[in-house]
Amino acid sequence: MKCFQAIEQLQNLIMDSPKVPFSNKVIINKEQALNLIDEIVRNIPEDLKDAKRVLEEEQRILSEAKQQGDLIVKEAETTIEKMVDENEITRLAREKSEQILAYTKQTARDLRTGANEYADEVLENAQKYLEELLETLKRGRDELNKAK
Repeated sequence: MKCFQAIEQLQNLIMDSPKVPFSNKVIINKEQALNLIDEIVRNIPEDLKDAKRVLEEEQRILSEAKQQGDLIVKEAETTIEKMVDENEITRLAREKSEQILAYTKQTARDLRTGANEYADEVLENAQKYLEELLETLKRGRDELNKAK
């Protein structure tokens, strides 16, 4: 996010700089422009680290959801095995275990779906942020190139 602030400051520097008469060029303070560009370059890795942390969090959530789903399925299978003793108990156990298994599978699907949606949202936000950052950098460079 610090990159955006520095880029906005660079844009303001360019926009507020005095114009060269009879041209589309401006006179900018070279030191200020270079300082802002240096700040952008310094902050890009930090912003990328933030995006990486978001991706790692998404992976952690997906892993936890899978572990919970696997645990639920394993518990259901264990319950099924314990209940398979007598005919009536076996029939009731199968019915109950199928209900539990269906519930656990649905719960696992719901957890995965939720985690995937969250991960997609986080990745989409990171992508938009990086695209905006790239577009702003391009505009800043274009403005600097126009000023040459």
